[in-house]
Amino acid sequence: MEEVIYVAVGRETAKNKSNLTWAIDNSQGNKICIVLVHQPPHMIPVLGTRFDAATVDEELVIAYREKQKAKTDKILDEYLRICLKKGVHAEKLCVEMDSIEKGIVRMIHENKVRKLIMGATADKHYSTKMEELRSRKAIFVCQHASPTCCIRFICKGHLIHTRKGRMDEVRALSALLSDFQRLVSSRSSSNSDMLSGSSKVKSGVEEEEGTSRTSSSRSVGTLSYSGGSEASPSVTEDKSNHSSPPPSLPCTGMGLGMISILIHSTKLWHKRAIQNHKLCE
Repeated sequence: MEEVIYVAVGRETAKNKSNLTWAIDNSQGNKICIVLVHQPPHMIPVLGTRFDAATVDEELVIAYREKQKAKTDKILDEYLRICLKKGVHAEKLCVEMDSIEKGIVRMIHENKVRKLIMGATADKHYSTKMEELRSRKAIFVCQHASPTCCIRFICKGHLIHTRKGRMDEVRALSALLSDFQRLVSSRSSSNSDMLSGSSKVKSGVEEEEGTSRTSSSRSVGTLSYSGGSEASPSVTEDKSNHSSPPPSLPCTGMGLGMISILIHSTKLWHKRAIQNHKLCE
């Protein structure tokens, strides 16, 4: 199945061309999507001076930001031309966000990206002994991107680091969560049946007590009319037999409570493994 390889680039094509070339050469015929995070400007130039966007007329802010967004689109078109020169048809994707690294993480989550290529650090910092990520953006993406995404970090056309996608771990967590949910559903229905049976037993006992009391009162009336004094022990014995409470049922809340705690813990684990979406907001 053909997959899309997403390539995160910067605004300067000359500094990112080597990484894009590496991505094309190692795409193995898969589609390529070039990603550029556009940061909306917060300082708006007015009469040669820059002002905060909150203090400038809204129409001027919108006009200037649209102009900058158009420049971003032109930069993406330049990257597309590089791909065409190499005989590769690529797509472009502009992500609008204040933080570049958070924009990449959000893009991975929203597009369910399975393969991403991005820079490990600026080309000027490259060395043949380089094995670790040095860019703050690269480190952030490596730590917070979805674990299902395989990320390759490139510097000056060389592969520096690969963060493999952990699909097996995520699937195991999903399966575990599903098992817990099924267990709770079955336990809940079982508890409902037990409670229903308990209420039926209780109502049956109450009906039996009512019948016994009626029968006992009739017997007492008959014996009293006959002048006998043997009715009192009989009634007392009958009441003692039926006054005992119904058999107590085992506590069902403990098992369900423990399973609920396990499910809650698993959901938190699963949520951290799948996404760190709050960091993108």
